[in-house]
Amino acid sequence: MEPRKRRKGPVILLMLVCIMVSLGAGVIIGRSGNSSVEAIKNFMPQTATQEPKGDAPVVELQPLPEYTDGGYDTTEIFEKVNPSVVSINVYAGTSVSPIGSGTGIIMTEDGYIITNAHVVDGGTSVNIVFNDETQIRGTIIGADSDTDIAVIKVDKRGLTAAEFGDSTGLKIGERVVAIGNAGGLSGTCTQGIISGLNRDMDSGARSLALIQTSAAINPGNSGGPLVNRFGQVIGITSAKIAATDYEGIGFAIPITEAMPIITSLIENGYVAGRAVLGVQVIELNESNGPRNGLPSKGVYIASITVGSDLANKGIRERDVIVEANGKEIITTDDLLEELEKFSPGDTMNLGIYRPENDKVYNVDVILMEAQS
Repeated sequence: MEPRKRRKGPVILLMLVCIMVSLGAGVIIGRSGNSSVEAIKNFMPQTATQEPKGDAPVVELQPLPEYTDGGYDTTEIFEKVNPSVVSINVYAGTSVSPIGSGTGIIMTEDGYIITNAHVVDGGTSVNIVFNDETQIRGTIIGADSDTDIAVIKVDKRGLTAAEFGDSTGLKIGERVVAIGNAGGLSGTCTQGIISGLNRDMDSGARSLALIQTSAAINPGNSGGPLVNRFGQVIGITSAKIAATDYEGIGFAIPITEAMPIITSLIENGYVAGRAVLGVQVIELNESNGPRNGLPSKGVYIASITVGSDLANKGIRERDVIVEANGKEIITTDDLLEELEKFSPGDTMNLGIYRPENDKVYNVDVILMEAQS
């Protein structure tokens, strides 16, 4: 590695893992009982939840009906979609009480159910409660924390699958309905409009461009459907901003962007073809960097996975990534933007700052495939 000189400073072990906030508003991404977003970001491959399942079922995204009237009223939308909405209770280990709950959307009549990854996070088993109050145990097929999408499978046929619509043609001002297990109250229906499109509410993860909606979304709604005026699911409710003076700012994952992720989760147990470095990182800033003898920008390496090429090239924990392919890395978003240009097995050039000797090294590393 060829070093370049950086300014000197005291070396103090970084110990801070903060909570992300935006303009004083907490971003709630959580099932009932879970409302935090960690700043440590995962660029590591992890074991798939289940073995690959083979070909995923084909789900066609339906265009809007040819007629252009106002569509169904809210009661008709609810009656059409609610049979395809389930409540999800998540359990860990031998616990008899759920660690959290959320909502799911029946994708196929033979038991594939869509939800959010954060709904099933930390769970070892899930219990699915259907519209008719029957219950069955489900299996987590795969979960992708980067896009907050997960797939569950139940051994049951003849289910009422939702109708899915194309979310690419959405317009601000369209009427939408959210249905879900809000606060443990199953079958909760709220109405609003599409307030914005292509919103990025995540930092340091491969977030999809989200739909913003004024329909009320509460903990427990996570993983449920956002539905257009024709009763077509066009989004997966995922998050909201919750703070004093904030009202009616909820978010959903567009279903058209979500479907390729869902397909890969079913077929592989993870999202195939995604390149990662094999590290967990923390974004540095003016607050957590200089007072620990670190830069005020860049991404701090908190851990390196076994098998990552970074370890083979002498990179270690407490180093800081400051460049990638000649581009300055200020935030984790910058690093992700560069990673998304590559495939597993490709080589990426990194600029690595080492606090102990105050130098920057350039090194070529081979990228791994993400399996989480």
